Amino acid sequence: MDKINELVQWIQSIELSQIINVIIAIVSIILTIVISPLISYVITKIFEWKKPKKEIKNGVLYNTIKLLLVASGIYLSTRLIGFNDELSNFINKIYRIAIIWIIAKLVSDIISNKKIFSAKLKDKANDPMINIINKTIKIVIYILAAYLTLKEFNYDLGGILTGLGLSTAIIALAAQDTVKDVFSGLSIFWDRPFAIGDWVEIGDVSGTVQSITFRSTKLRTTEDTIVTLKNSSISSEKIVNWGVINKRLYKANLKLPLETEEVTVEKVINRIRFILKYNKDIIKDSVSVHFNEIKDDGINVYIYLETTITAYGDYLDFCNKLNLTILNIIETQGIQLAYPGQNIYIKEDKSGNSNKQSLKHVKSSKVNVSKNEK
Repeated sequence: MDKINELVQWIQSIELSQIINVIIAIVSIILTIVISPLISYVITKIFEWKKPKKEIKNGVLYNTIKLLLVASGIYLSTRLIGFNDELSNFINKIYRIAIIWIIAKLVSDIISNKKIFSAKLKDKANDPMINIINKTIKIVIYILAAYLTLKEFNYDLGGILTGLGLSTAIIALAAQDTVKDVFSGLSIFWDRPFAIGDWVEIGDVSGTVQSITFRSTKLRTTEDTIVTLKNSSISSEKIVNWGVINKRLYKANLKLPLETEEVTVEKVINRIRFILKYNKDIIKDSVSVHFNEIKDDGINVYIYLETTITAYGDYLDFCNKLNLTILNIIETQGIQLAYPGQNIYIKEDKSGNSNKQSLKHVKSSKVNVSKNEK
């Protein structure tokens, strides 16, 4: 019975102006909820006028503005009611906390859309390393938001932070190698010396990049095995990335026998040039075929060219076909490539005994003998 009486007395104590303020506050909240989508759309359209309506309403900016309008509308409406100082301070804190989390969500959504890293990574924005960094940054953002939220309620976090700092230092000392790997992983991420799918040579290991994490990088070798390299060791090695080349080089030195006639040498050179000129996989301006040197083991014809074939397997097929074509050209001229051998010159004295005088040069297993009579 007493409780009922208290309720009646409280209702009787309410003034008409307070009732009107409550009604106005409720109407304001409803209007804010109803109108905020339209206002948000208009404001977003000013900044993103090229985007269609559906894309705008699914965007980060539109949803953030709508949340801010609703939160601000509710906050201003409650001010009309005229709460006491204690309740007003509590509402102020709630409003500030709402703003903190709305901003945190805005930054988190921007990172999720990879707008920060899109210019850096272009078509590689879905790289696993990006996902790891995105999650790490988002965790840090929400931890910061939680920290500011607790500060609004006057929680003393100094002791906790000091303890966390000491614990972090101990963990860092105990895991120095891991920390080095993580920083090396960040270095690989920013420098981008290779990406997933590239064929690379790192030190004495080569293979296709399978995955890149903060701690390690995995390569799949030609033997179909997985080699895991610590990022700290990669940063100190020379990295050769064959996955980003636009062309490959082909070089060859043909050794023709010294006794090959000038006309034959010229025919070989011209026919090789002709074959290379009409090969669609060869960059025309790069072709060079010249008789560039005479050595004691043969006549050297130097061949240099560049090909647009970059895939390693296809490049090997290209070299195979080209080598067979060159051999065919040489054989049609009735000559063979020079090979190492040994020329032995023998001097005979009057008694018919032979003495080895000099050893000129090596020619495989073939021996040429000449006799000089005195």
